[in-house]
Order: sequence, then structure tokens, then C-alpha cells
Amino acid sequence: MKPCCLKSAKRYLNKNRAVAICDRCDFLLMAYTQQQDYEEALKSLEAWGGEFSITKLGRFQIVAKARSSARQV
Repeated sequence: MKPCCLKSAKRYLNKNRAVAICDRCDFLLMAYTQQQDYEEALKSLEAWGGEFSITKLGRFQIVAKARSSARQV
């Protein structure tokens, strides 16, 4: 995961299914504490086929996904 996404995730994501936008690269950030929600999100992202990354941050599984309008950094 990009350092800027991780920094924004730490700042903004504080509950299950919370969403935010990275302050620097405009990636969509999503937080999951429930395994089923997380797995469903990953299935959707894999079917979508776009750029995304995942990491664990405390009790959260974090997903950072490129948006169609995301600027390149």
C-alpha cells in the first residue's frame, strides 16, 4: 500500500465499512473488521480488475482502490 494511503487510512478510517479518499493520490480507502464484508469486497475488486492494494492496520483490513478519476502520483 502506498505510504500516503496508509497515512490517510490511519487518519480517517475508524469503523467497519468506513470509506475515505487518500489526501494525496485520491485512492478510495475502505476499512473492514468483519471478515465476510472484507471477502465480498475483495471478490468485487478482483472481478473489476483495477488497481488495488490491501493491508492490515490494527483491527482493520484496509483496501485502497484506484478511482477512475484518480490522478497519477
